[in-house]
Amino acid sequence: MNNLKRLHPSALLISFLTAVKNAIIPIIAIFFISSDDSHLRFAWIAILALTIISSVLTWLTFYYRLQEGQLYIQKGIFVKKKKYIQKQRVQSIDITAGVLQRLFGMVSVEIETAGGGPEAEARLTAVTKAEAEAIRKELLERRSELKTEDEHGEIEQDQEEQSSTYVPEKTWELGTERLIAMALTSSGVGLIFSAVGALFGQFYQFIPNNWLDNTFGFVTQVGFSMVLAFIGIAFLALLVSWALSSVFAIIKYGGFKIEHFGKELVISRGLLERRQLTLQLNRITSVRLVQNILRQPLGFVSVYVESAGGGTKDEQASTLLIPLVKKSDLHTVLAEILPDYSFEKQYTSLPQRALWRLLVRYTAFPIIITGVAIYFFSPFGYLGILLIALCAMLAWLTYKAGGSGSYQDFMYIRYRTFSLIEVMAPRWKVQAAETSESFLQSWQGLATYKVTVQSSISGKAFFLSDLSREEGDRMLQWYSYAEKKDEL
Repeated sequence: MNNLKRLHPSALLISFLTAVKNAIIPIIAIFFISSDDSHLRFAWIAILALTIISSVLTWLTFYYRLQEGQLYIQKGIFVKKKKYIQKQRVQSIDITAGVLQRLFGMVSVEIETAGGGPEAEARLTAVTKAEAEAIRKELLERRSELKTEDEHGEIEQDQEEQSSTYVPEKTWELGTERLIAMALTSSGVGLIFSAVGALFGQFYQFIPNNWLDNTFGFVTQVGFSMVLAFIGIAFLALLVSWALSSVFAIIKYGGFKIEHFGKELVISRGLLERRQLTLQLNRITSVRLVQNILRQPLGFVSVYVESAGGGTKDEQASTLLIPLVKKSDLHTVLAEILPDYSFEKQYTSLPQRALWRLLVRYTAFPIIITGVAIYFFSPFGYLGILLIALCAMLAWLTYKAGGSGSYQDFMYIRYRTFSLIEVMAPRWKVQAAETSESFLQSWQGLATYKVTVQSSISGKAFFLSDLSREEGDRMLQWYSYAEKKDEL
C-alpha cells in the first residue's frame, strides 16, 4: 500500500449532502424569502453551486496511505496539509456505515488519538469495509515485536500473535427484549418533547384563527375548560414524544453487540447507521453505572466508560458500553467484559447531618417561590406545596444514595442528580483527587470529594458532596498510599 489512494467517489455525494444538511435552515429560509426576489434566488443557486465545487475539490485533493504501522493523510484545496498518524498514538477507531455509505457498500472511519481534542484526528468518509478492517488491524492490533502498555500503565512485551481469523473470545448482545425496554425507558423523551413544543411554537402562527376558535369553542361547549384542553394537548404531545424517542432509540441501538478480542472491545450498533467502535481495554479509565428515574424502580442500569480516546458528542465524550442490563445480572456481565471492575462494593453512607444541609439546599428556593405565589395568586399558589414536597423527597433520595468506598486499587463513589450514578476508577487512572470544604461544610464537619480521571477530550471530574471530613481524608489517603509507600 505504498501508493496514495483516493476515497471512493461516493465521498463526493456524502460530502455534498452533509454540507446541505448542516446548512439546511438557511437554505430553506433563502428559498422561501426568494420566492419573489430574483437576486435572492440567484444567491441560493450560487451557494448550491459553491457547495458542489467544494465537495469535488475536497475529494480531488484528499489522499491517504497505510504503510508500516502508520496512516499518512494529505489534503487541502488552497493550503496543503500532510499528517502522519502513528499506531502508538491511536486510542480508538470508529467504523460507521451510514445510510449513504450503505447504499454504495462503503463505511466511514474515524480515528481518535491521544490528545486529539474533541474532533477525530482523521476521518475517511467512504472506504470499503475490507479497507476499514485493514486500517483497524494495522493501527490497533498489537504484534509481538511491539511493546505495549499494560492495564497498569507499565511496559510489557506482547508475546501473542493475533489470530488471522480474528474470532471474538466473548460476545454480548443487547437482544430484542432489552432493546425495547431500553427504548421505552430512554431519557430522550424530554429532548423530543422540547423539540415538539418548539416546532409547535414555530407553526402556531400559520394555523388559521377561525380554525382555532372553532376547535376550542367546541371543547368548551362539550363541558371541558380551557385548562383541561391544554393539559390534554400537553399529554398527547408527551405521548407522541415518548413514541418518537423510543423509535429513535431502537434505530440507534438496534443490533447492539460487544465482541471481546484479546485487549480490545469492538462495539457495534445501529439499524440505519451501522457504527463500530474499537476500544482498547488498557485505555479505559473509569466505569460509570447510570439509572435514570424510569429505570430505577425496574432494576435496570446502563454502563458507560471513560477512556483516553473514544466516545461521541451526544454521549458527552463517554462511551455507552452496555445500554441496558438488569442490576442483578450486572456482576456477571462485567465479569465477562470488564473483569477488573466486577467486585462487591461496600459503601460508607453520608452522615445524618448531611441530610439537613440537603433539605435546606433543595427546598429553600421552592419555599420562597411558594410563599410569593400564595400571597399573589391564592389559592393556586398552594400548589407550590406539592413542589416543596417533591424537592424534599429528592433531597432524601440524594442523601440515601450518597456513598463512597475503596477496594484494593479501586475507588468508587455513588451520588444522585435525577439519575442514580456510581463511578469506579483504578488508582493508576486517576489524575487527581482532592477534598474541599465551604464555610458551612467546615462548621458541620463535611466535605466535597472530587476525583478526576483521564478521558478522550480532557480530564473528567466526578463529585460527591457532603461526605464526612473523616471519610474524605480516608479517600485521599487511599489515593496517596502508593506515593507514601514509595517515600518510606
